[in-house]
Amino acid sequence: MLKQVYEIDINGHIAEIYVAEFDESGNPVEELAKDKIVKDPPHGLYRAKWNGTEWVEGETLEERAERESQLLLESLKPSPSQIADAELEIKILTTLTELGVIQ
Repeated sequence: MLKQVYEIDINGHIAEIYVAEFDESGNPVEELAKDKIVKDPPHGLYRAKWNGTEWVEGETLEERAERESQLLLESLKPSPSQIADAELEIKILTTLTELGVIQ
């Protein structure tokens, strides 16, 4: 059977993801290097980090603040349809003003 194997860097973060072959007992067919982790990181970690025994959150407070500020900025950007609607509204108001319908 094939299973994902995680190569970690010197800081414990995932550097590469490989696929390795395992026997029916769940043992790797070929010996894995020390920097290869078989255990899958849990869902919900933004930056998985291997601490030697388990996966933990490796995102620093600064990285989290940066990620959250980028998400906030993206959420504040108008969508293309909102921009098109605003442009149309401006054209309508400009036309109505030129015709004297509104001041």
